[in-house]
Amino acid sequence: MFLKSTKQKNGRINLSFVEGFRDPVTKKTKHKIIENLGYVDEYLDRYEDPQAHFREVARIRTQKMKEEEAEKEIYLGSVYADELMDESEDSMKHMGFLPLSSIYHELKLDQFIINRQRSKSMDYSLNDVMQLLVYTRVLSPGSKMASFQQKDNIARPFNCDWFDVYRALDYFAAFREEILLHLHEQVRINYNRRTHVVFYDVTNYYFEIDQEDEFRRKGFCKHNTRNPLVQMGLLLDADAIPITYRLFRGNTHDSQTMMPLLQETRADYGLGRIITVADKGLNSGDNIAFLMSKGDGFIFSQKIRGATQDLQSYVFDPTGYVEKKGIVKQADAWSEKDGNQDMPVFRMKSRFYPQKFWVTHADDIKRKIPLDVKQIVCYNELYARRQKHKRAEVLEKAQKIIANPKRYDKKEAGGALRYVRNIEYNPETGERINTKRIPYLDLDKVVEDEKYDGYYAIITSEIDMPDHEVVKAYHELWEIERSFRITKSDLESRPVYVSLEQRIEAHFLTCFIALLILRLLSKRLDERYAPEQIIQSLRKYQVCFVKDNVFKATYYDHIIKDLGDALNLTLNRRFLRTGEIKQLVADSKKEI
Repeated sequence: MFLKSTKQKNGRINLSFVEGFRDPVTKKTKHKIIENLGYVDEYLDRYEDPQAHFREVARIRTQKMKEEEAEKEIYLGSVYADELMDESEDSMKHMGFLPLSSIYHELKLDQFIINRQRSKSMDYSLNDVMQLLVYTRVLSPGSKMASFQQKDNIARPFNCDWFDVYRALDYFAAFREEILLHLHEQVRINYNRRTHVVFYDVTNYYFEIDQEDEFRRKGFCKHNTRNPLVQMGLLLDADAIPITYRLFRGNTHDSQTMMPLLQETRADYGLGRIITVADKGLNSGDNIAFLMSKGDGFIFSQKIRGATQDLQSYVFDPTGYVEKKGIVKQADAWSEKDGNQDMPVFRMKSRFYPQKFWVTHADDIKRKIPLDVKQIVCYNELYARRQKHKRAEVLEKAQKIIANPKRYDKKEAGGALRYVRNIEYNPETGERINTKRIPYLDLDKVVEDEKYDGYYAIITSEIDMPDHEVVKAYHELWEIERSFRITKSDLESRPVYVSLEQRIEAHFLTCFIALLILRLLSKRLDERYAPEQIIQSLRKYQVCFVKDNVFKATYYDHIIKDLGDALNLTLNRRFLRTGEIKQLVADSKKEI
């Protein structure tokens, strides 16, 4: 550091502290201003010679910086090739929790839980348990026991024992709704949450048990199992950031989940008018009537296969379609397979239509009522290619079933049975029956399905919204599917190792919080990296014990770098002392 004097055009001399550094690209020495001191004449009433004074200040500061740097130098001492490890020595520590901790504390979840614990007599920290479960859900997902066993592998202490983890689940379930509302408010404050459009969908999670109970019930499983399930309804905002969720019994139909969740959300979350975007499984007269009765809107997909003759005629009538650019992306893997590298064709048209819906009235009787909606029908060439590719895979499997039906039970056959005739299965056991019948490929069904390739329909209450905006909003629905995929695959929210209803609720609460934090980290990085990419980098970001109180970082990449820059965390140190790790933990709790 040195003092720089610069004569200005007005004749006055400006003083500043300047530091030299080497440009990593050009390898040339450059200067950067550390502190601007102002003009010399502003200090004449305090110092006889201001420039001499500040040169001395610069010298003292430089000396101090050198001393501090010297203190930071890490002496590893002698390293012996024949040095032996201690029994059961585990020298690796997770550091990937640091960015998670920054968002956790930004959301003030620690304050919320600590405040809830004040009135309770317990010798462990609920906040530590919550952090342990959330961080391990991202870094090393597993059972609650596995999470506890991981606590010593994370580079920070946790004040809890293994039985405290299970006891804490009961408390988390008790104030689940309060936690979700608190998180929503913090996201609204810190991230300017946008809820004019929301996305809703349902998935289910199966349990490794045979017998049902009051909560875990058998129903339609998206994973082709007959195990008891729970249903989860998830609500995302316009930026794909989770708002809330709710669990339902496993035998609850998808269409019956939306109203209860939106009812409680509208009452407590202050969302204002919302436009709910959902897939065709949620497209029911009751849901549409509910939304419109609240002054809200909807964008739902509409079945074409099995739809009214009027809608099908409108879809397949070539008149009225307008080709649009920029709706779909450049050709992808399916395009490469069929040798087509051109921009995929996208066509659409719309009409206003007084569609009739079956709506349940106060007397529990369903009656048809007409509602004015806008129908938008689209043809997406890229979507057609994907359907063609997927059908080819299904037909290949159907041929294998026909060639050797003994090898496949109903579960193994799966969706390929759509194209196989003369084959029956026991509905209870899934085993093949009537084995004397010769199965064959239903070519008529194949031709019928091909007719629908690339076509889909959307209905909306938003008459005045431009068609391309409606379609764009519907296309964003895939984000909720991604969220489900992240929770199931990357966060391994299944199998669920707890059985009591309140602990099942708490388990999915920790999964939801982990998903929320990951989505916010992605937003912090301007969506440059998907949550899945962030997870992989965080899992690799560890330190290894070297000697005495010194650790060496074993991984660093562009994602960790950008996270450090965005969260004001120094994550690029090659060597760290125990005290420096503690400082990083403290830094992750500070306001970003």
